[in-house]
Amino acid sequence: MVEIVSSQYTLVIRLLRLLTSLLTGGIIAESISCLATYFLINDSQVAGMVSHLLMQHLSYYFLGSAFVILSLGNILIKRGENSLRMLRMPSLILILTIAGSNFLLIPRMDYLRETALLDGMPVMLSPFANYFQILNSLVLLFLLIQITTSILLAWRLYRPEST
Repeated sequence: MVEIVSSQYTLVIRLLRLLTSLLTGGIIAESISCLATYFLINDSQVAGMVSHLLMQHLSYYFLGSAFVILSLGNILIKRGENSLRMLRMPSLILILTIAGSNFLLIPRMDYLRETALLDGMPVMLSPFANYFQILNSLVLLFLLIQITTSILLAWRLYRPEST
């Protein structure tokens, strides 16, 4: 006779799956929206400003969701659900990249943009153009890391071993 072992935390795991699905879809939609602004707006500086505003406003939702995923995962790990240990590192990386890009890099880029506009030139013609380009590349790299880690979180939660 085979006994099927089921977890007593199935509702919480379903909530975690829902949160990771919404988080993954939101981050992918954010990246598509940022790309759409560059294609729809002719001025690249204005498109960058709109994209960065969108990223900053959505970052609160993403940070909250990633924090809830990490917290619920840690609580369930302490209660014996060791299969959720694989959520810790991707959710921590996700939190750090969201916070780093939206609270460190983008405000610095806004400051460089405003400084260049006060001097009467766009940021690509200012003396800070190379520094701005490096920061913009880092933001794009962080966005790719966010997409990858959110997909990894969803994939790990939907595997049959995690139920």
